[in-house]
Amino acid sequence: MKYYFTLLVFCTAIVLGHSQVNPEKELGSWYMIYGTHRVSDKISINTGIELRYYELITNYNLDLFGAGISYHINPKTALTINYSYLDIDRSIAYTEISNTIEHRLYEQVSNKHNLGNLPINHRLRVEQRFLHTMNDNTIQNRLRYRLGTKIKLNETLYITASNEIFVNFTEDVFRENRTYAALGIRLHKTIKLQLGFMKQHINNLNLDRLQIGIYFNTDLRKTL
Repeated sequence: MKYYFTLLVFCTAIVLGHSQVNPEKELGSWYMIYGTHRVSDKISINTGIELRYYELITNYNLDLFGAGISYHINPKTALTINYSYLDIDRSIAYTEISNTIEHRLYEQVSNKHNLGNLPINHRLRVEQRFLHTMNDNTIQNRLRYRLGTKIKLNETLYITASNEIFVNFTEDVFRENRTYAALGIRLHKTIKLQLGFMKQHINNLNLDRLQIGIYFNTDLRKTL
């Protein structure tokens, strides 16, 4: 797994840039590996790793490691709880906080259905964020709602698009929005590669982010 992730980063290293001053002027990147591991007809385990950069492979932003469990009410609806650990470097984003450690919990419901011939997916998530810096410890809560679609082109290719809004339970209510589109490639019946672009509005910044993700599914029911 480490080999594939390293290879993914290096294959997409178009530019080894210099240190940037303004994150809005550069194309940043997110490199991701997410897995879904089915352990029974109703239960699956979810894992995820993200590395984010202010440029393609330089000016580190954050890393994220997460794991959770989902209960599948039916083939179209699932409930999920998750824990994630984040190490965040905000020194480039015009703040006095150079490093933040975040412990994040979330509870989520997801649902998919068809609107005519168009597949629709919904994701509603509530997050509790425990943020730790050298000088302060805070707790933030927010609500996230994502509306998206995934359209199969053939047996190998598909396209996906979504928009996600963030609602904070603070004075700064609407602080982030993410609009995303990607081309998906089925490398294997259990592995997909997604090449996408995200427009991220966050903290009064408008950021362009290249997203490259590997998504894999395993069925442990066959081995347990």
